[in-house]
Amino acid sequence: MKIRKRIYLIPLKFIIRKYYLWAFNVKYEFVDFDPKREGPFFLIGNHVLLLDAFFSNFPINGYAIPVTNSFVYTSPIQKFALTKLIDSIVKRKGQSDIQTIKDMRRFIKQGKSIAIYPEGNTSYYGDTTESIFTTAKLFKSQKIDVICSKTKGGYFAKPRWRKSRTKKPYIEISMSTLFTVNDLEKMSVEEIFNKMTSFYYNNDYEWNRIHQHKYIGKNRLLGSHRVIYGCPNCNSVNTLDSFKDTIFCTSCDMKGTINDFGFIEGTKYDNFVDWGEFQENLLRSKLDAKLEFEIEFYKFDMLVHKKYNLGKKKLTYENSFFYIDNKYAFDIIKIKGEAYTERKEFSFDYLEETYMFFTEKPKLLLDLTRIIKEEK
Repeated sequence: MKIRKRIYLIPLKFIIRKYYLWAFNVKYEFVDFDPKREGPFFLIGNHVLLLDAFFSNFPINGYAIPVTNSFVYTSPIQKFALTKLIDSIVKRKGQSDIQTIKDMRRFIKQGKSIAIYPEGNTSYYGDTTESIFTTAKLFKSQKIDVICSKTKGGYFAKPRWRKSRTKKPYIEISMSTLFTVNDLEKMSVEEIFNKMTSFYYNNDYEWNRIHQHKYIGKNRLLGSHRVIYGCPNCNSVNTLDSFKDTIFCTSCDMKGTINDFGFIEGTKYDNFVDWGEFQENLLRSKLDAKLEFEIEFYKFDMLVHKKYNLGKKKLTYENSFFYIDNKYAFDIIKIKGEAYTERKEFSFDYLEETYMFFTEKPKLLLDLTRIIKEEK
């Protein structure tokens, strides 16, 4: 099997690399890092779009084995690619996994590099999200170099909520040696974490205010209501929708359009970073509201990586509970491992079972869950 994977790897990487470097205008910069160096090393970076692992792997020899969300393996095609064509490491988002650490160590002993994104999630609003502190502990314990791939422009190229990319979008990727083994030995876990998070922090809006790269195409705001749910005009939540290059409120006359530089015109906030901070604060004052959603309901068997469609349902949020058709009642306080993964997927564990809501409002459901758990 290992020989077969090595045979597949060279042509597979060539084809994928050829396509994505044609579809995207990528500029690489290497700082104190030779992309042809041998492993093992950790390959990390800010997680701005779902294609980050591809772009950071293109310049290096072979590939850094990706630590992959376990939900990906429920797709037969993706499972085949990640198990038969290349190696990968399973990780359940939002939860510690001892087996994941064991798998990393096994590959490191074989001289393989590991690709991991300390944020755990791709950017919601266009800036770097909160990172997982235990990642710094991992680096401290494994004693291999840490290479950082910092991406700028990825949010304008293809944010997580949009189906398609903009036209030949410009992306900058700077690859640097962030920590050597000697650095890690001398530094505390707190120092490692602080340097790591400050080093790869990026806000695409602030970056493009200066550089003014154009991101053109069709339907550039279509799907933005999946992360933007609070109206800054009438202070309502769960009332936003989007169409083509427009985001609008169904409760008032608020309407914003995107310009060629990625900024929103006609609204109080010209960027989703500030808008996102506003709506999360707004939501804290709306926890007593009753909210309704249309969802497709799934249950997962994570032992065999299969999902079961329980049908289209009406989801109601009320009094810190999620209710589904008077049949299911989820006490939000008891929810664990909540995560917004792909464009429309909100997943979580509840009483030893794993569920997913396929919805147009995944970020709202995620924020409701996190805020209620914080306040309780």
